[in-house]
Amino acid sequence: MKALSPSSAEATRGRTPYLSRFNIGPRLTACFLLIITFMLVGNGLLIWQLNHLRIQANRLAVVDQELIAVLRFQTSLHNFYNRLNDLAQSENKAELLSEAETLRKSLDNDAKHAQDLFSHVPPDTKLGALVSPTIESVQSALPFQLEAIRALAESGNWVAIRQRLLRQVRPLEILSSELVKSVDEEIANERAAATSNIQRAQNRMFLIFLLTGSATLLVAGVLGIGITRSVTGPLNSLMAGSQALARGDFQHRVVVSGNDELAQLGAVSNETARTLESLYENLRSREERLHESEKELRKLIELVPAHVFVLRPDGTGLYANPVVLDYYGKTLEEWGVEGFRKKVVHSEDLERYLGDFETGFKSGQPFETEARILGKDGRYRWFLSRFNPMRDERGQILRWYVARTDIEEGKQEVERAINENLALREEVNRTSMFEEILGSSDNLMAVLSKVSRVAPSDSTVLILGETGTGKELIARAIHKQSRRSSHAFIRVNCAAIPSSLISSELFGHEKGAFTGALQRRLGRFEAANGGTIFLDEIGELPAETQVALLRVLQEREFERVGSNRPISVDVRILAATNRNLKSAVASGAFREDLFYRLNVFPIHLPALRDRPDDIPLLVEYFVERYAKKSSKKIRSIKRNTLELFQTYHWPGNIRELQNVVERAVLLSDGDTLSIDAAWMKQETRATVSLAKVNLTGIDQVKSSRERELIESALAECGGRISGPNGAAAKLGIPRQTLDSMIARLGIKKYKYMSG
Repeated sequence: MKALSPSSAEATRGRTPYLSRFNIGPRLTACFLLIITFMLVGNGLLIWQLNHLRIQANRLAVVDQELIAVLRFQTSLHNFYNRLNDLAQSENKAELLSEAETLRKSLDNDAKHAQDLFSHVPPDTKLGALVSPTIESVQSALPFQLEAIRALAESGNWVAIRQRLLRQVRPLEILSSELVKSVDEEIANERAAATSNIQRAQNRMFLIFLLTGSATLLVAGVLGIGITRSVTGPLNSLMAGSQALARGDFQHRVVVSGNDELAQLGAVSNETARTLESLYENLRSREERLHESEKELRKLIELVPAHVFVLRPDGTGLYANPVVLDYYGKTLEEWGVEGFRKKVVHSEDLERYLGDFETGFKSGQPFETEARILGKDGRYRWFLSRFNPMRDERGQILRWYVARTDIEEGKQEVERAINENLALREEVNRTSMFEEILGSSDNLMAVLSKVSRVAPSDSTVLILGETGTGKELIARAIHKQSRRSSHAFIRVNCAAIPSSLISSELFGHEKGAFTGALQRRLGRFEAANGGTIFLDEIGELPAETQVALLRVLQEREFERVGSNRPISVDVRILAATNRNLKSAVASGAFREDLFYRLNVFPIHLPALRDRPDDIPLLVEYFVERYAKKSSKKIRSIKRNTLELFQTYHWPGNIRELQNVVERAVLLSDGDTLSIDAAWMKQETRATVSLAKVNLTGIDQVKSSRERELIESALAECGGRISGPNGAAAKLGIPRQTLDSMIARLGIKKYKYMSG
């Protein structure tokens, strides 16, 4: 219904003046006054009872706050005790000293809050008498106890701290628990009393309403006929105003003449309409601004090059920025489907991830967790997810905002560092591998000149030479003089690793790639990334591994065993062998293309017999080393001993010389080193057959002959490999070479060990 026009309002006022509604005769005047009296009395009684109800309801609200305050104080004291007890159990002095004051301040705040509430308790209640003394006793006792605990923590007396917590602080916590029980009982009594008072007030209100209403209706029935015409118009106008408000038409105005209640209701209705209109306009403006802010925030999030998404309080998806959707290759609707995260989190991380998720949502506090997440390319990457809640004015969680960071590279760096550390440990445990490259012969100087030239570059180097000539020392020298010297130097003895495991050792493997692959492992190439990898005895690589190595040399990438994802690597390759690789290429045992890739810069190491001028210097070095090791003083070397050293053939090269000098030092009784000429003849007889094998190429000799020679040497030496009396010295070959041959031939060296 439309609002009345000014003309119609004047007409209404003309037809039904204010006094005419009630000027219906002297007889009705007394009834009207009686109705007014009944209404005033009834309303006064109702207001009185309503005020009583308000007081009781307010008291119910206050006692709830009081109980919460006491519970908060008891919880704070409980947390104070438990946290200090945990720190005392872990004996963490730093955290105890730093957190003790924070816990005390929190407890003081809760205690002050409780005392402030109970200071307004009516004097006729027992709550103030129950709470204030208990809180005051706790507040007075805690500083002394806290100071004592700090002093004990400084002195490291953790037993005394735990005893004090148990005997001094724990009773305070128990006292607060008893206080909670007492306050709860007293508040329950007050609640019951207030509820009873409310019920009585409601009953009285009903009776008052019944009596006054009955009297009013009786009189109103008499007056109703007389005043019906005078109130019908205003009531209709009020009804039209109410309907307009219900429709949201805040422009409608109620027009009621006079100053009676109906007119006042009309004025209230009009004022309500104006207020609602103002509130509505304000709300609409705020909604528009909020909507605009949300649009700007969403645009900003969409521009962030990181995974950002929003979850509802129950954990279901609400919004995800384009980076998230692009990573999964899903639409927003597909991403928000319930159970989606169970499909994309790695099975090994799922239980932990869901546990962190559930615990974090229950706590309502910011938390983080990490897991491997499946992308649209079918690969898993490590992500760190940080969850932060957004709350309303009442503290209720409205949203969870999640920022997810890719930490895949960091995880790989950690795993690579672990592998490098393992490799370094292996190198440290290996003995006799750090001797200086000694000598001044032309042959050696030519080699060192080549090392100086090739070291600064990243060219692949193939180091050739007989066993024991120092190929690994040359490889290390190249690495130390290169720009990669600050990075890892990874050595791999290709002959010492079974052919079934060599690919996994070099390139790594994924979990489940083969039996026993319980977890993913980075290979030696990844461990050497940025540095140098030295492939010793390269001629022993099986054919399938040669193909993979060729790919690394050509494309600088490889794949882990059990994976088809290429991995790029920046590594310099140094290789060494005592075999004739050209003969191996001709026989088909070694790939020709791989040989040419390795043979970019060959370095041939001279045999010791070809550099006799260096033997005296080497002998002096080894004598000094082993004399110091065995606490002996050897001042000179017999001339005939040096002559024997310089004329001997040295099939085992420097390694054999080292073993002979070590034996001579151990057997020396004076300060002059000497050896028996018979030693060299025995060495010649013992090593000639296997030396020839090494010089001509082990691959050209039957494995049965190798096994026979090695097993014979092991039997004579009681299963010992290294040392002056070991099988390696007996055969005149390096210990590493002998270990590789034993592994390749499957010889059980332990059965030759003596009791």
